[in-house]
Amino acid sequence: MGLAEGPVGCKEKSTFQVREPISLYPRVRVQGDGRRVVSQAGAVLLVEYRPDRPTPYRARVRWTDPTSKRRESLSEGKDSEEEAQEWLQAIIEAAEAGLSPSQATMKLAEYGEANMDLALRGLELKTLDPYLSGWRMRVVPALGHLAVRMITNGVVDRTVQNWIADEHSRSTVKNTIAVLVRVMEQAVRDGIIKVNPAG
Repeated sequence: MGLAEGPVGCKEKSTFQVREPISLYPRVRVQGDGRRVVSQAGAVLLVEYRPDRPTPYRARVRWTDPTSKRRESLSEGKDSEEEAQEWLQAIIEAAEAGLSPSQATMKLAEYGEANMDLALRGLELKTLDPYLSGWRMRVVPALGHLAVRMITNGVVDRTVQNWIADEHSRSTVKNTIAVLVRVMEQAVRDGIIKVNPAG
């Protein structure tokens, strides 16, 4: 494995891994309750170039979990160096907002499962069944694989249009949208997103 000193833009074929730490980005440490961030200390952000992979640029962040004191790591393969840099930039922006990398990249299905009771608090029991059914049968299959921070108004609009095109009843679509709105509103309260894209 070699360590690149310059830009990762070199694309010559090789069997070794090229790594470049992203030195122009601030280093980020998550501390305390996992939501406070101290700039310029603690995490490593880098892009690895792996020419033998379908997505040859791997953006990676490593940090120490403040509670468990364990070293954590997240990575994602991208087609280009620019996309890898954008992924790292999103991690940095989330850190500046007080989110750990794992919170910033959490998928909607995982977030909903972990926070459904909180999102649906105060609802009558007779309302829970159609909401939970809408979540399991429509929201998770359509959007569950996306990171909460990646869900936009446009994504929600197209998803709702697909549910309508699939000829689901008006009340079914309404209940499905309602549970999505509540989960995304909880994500706003948790600081993961700023605006509810389903609201």
